[in-house]
Amino acid sequence: MAEGTEKGGRMIPEKVKIGGHQYTIFFPYLFRERDNLYGQHDHAQKEIRITGVDTCGAERAKSGIIVTFIHEVLHGIDFNSGHQIFNSELGERALEGMAEGIYQVLIDNGWLTLQNKD
Repeated sequence: MAEGTEKGGRMIPEKVKIGGHQYTIFFPYLFRERDNLYGQHDHAQKEIRITGVDTCGAERAKSGIIVTFIHEVLHGIDFNSGHQIFNSELGERALEGMAEGIYQVLIDNGWLTLQNKD
């Protein structure tokens, strides 16, 4: 990945292909229906929504936003593969751990750099 993740002023891409499906990324997205969500994968609409604020309305750290993006992409991979093994509370926690691990590998190996690490 390129130096800094803010291509054209965006921290994450506007679109991503997952399993041959083109998803639109909505970021920043304000969840009105539930304030405890940081991200959401919507296979029916082919959308990924990610908020830029935490549950108190404060701006989220770049690293947390990137981890949420990875997390939602993993949901897309899981859904499109037909497995759907992460559709439970335990699966959600496992997926969060995987997203954090992938983020760490990308950062530690210099494949992803944030201009202002937090």
